[in-house]
Amino acid sequence: MPGQVVYVGLPSREGCERAVVSALTNDTTLALTTPLKYAHGRSEPVTGVIGDLIHVYRAINVNGQAPALDTFSVLATRSIDAEKETTYYTDSAGGAGFWYRFTYYNALSNVESDLEDSVPVRGDDFGHYASVTEIRNEAGFGNAQNLSDVTIDQQRRAAEAEINVALGTKYTTPFTPVPDIIHTLTIQLAAGLLQANAYRGTTRGSDKLKEARALIKALQDGDQTINGEDGTSITTGEAISSWPGEDQPRAFFMGDRF
Repeated sequence: MPGQVVYVGLPSREGCERAVVSALTNDTTLALTTPLKYAHGRSEPVTGVIGDLIHVYRAINVNGQAPALDTFSVLATRSIDAEKETTYYTDSAGGAGFWYRFTYYNALSNVESDLEDSVPVRGDDFGHYASVTEIRNEAGFGNAQNLSDVTIDQQRRAAEAEINVALGTKYTTPFTPVPDIIHTLTIQLAAGLLQANAYRGTTRGSDKLKEARALIKALQDGDQTINGEDGTSITTGEAISSWPGEDQPRAFFMGDRF
């Protein structure tokens, strides 16, 4: 139908792009409002979505239980990037005193997904690189009711501290906003720490820790870069670099006396 938003290419992968349908030419052909930017293969998927916007709703916490639907109001609207797996929004005035829901929204047709289909989440992750839920699931403890959020938060804070210390000479830390690579790195590192702590005396968590710390080392050495929302590197350029080449003048030589 006209106004339908589609993603051409595999969603959350590079090269996936947004398009808007202007008309259905026949059973196998869609007319688009604007031409596609990239070349796409015949077998690439075309995914129809409700909309490419997200409405973020917020309600005040009263008794620790999810508030009624009619108490939620729209706080913000965020655009979905078809090439990214997740969409982030930071409520600078948020925290545990609020609950959040979100919907998918089409500004052209005003179609919106049902608010009641969204899982209510209490705000407790402001200022962190990843959520407790993401770390819990990555570590395989999604159904571990006896594992408290406090325990997971301890490992999250340990992971964030390790990242900040390791990258503080090359980047401005803490990261605000949180780049995708730091978000993913925090989940991996914290999950590894959580597994290692929960299964002491075993090798559980070692693979995640090894992979996460290898990425940290690559970021330290400049073999991997952290890019901002505009795609450019956010390095401060203040890291300690190698000594100049042999043909460069030195301030002193080994053996010099002062």
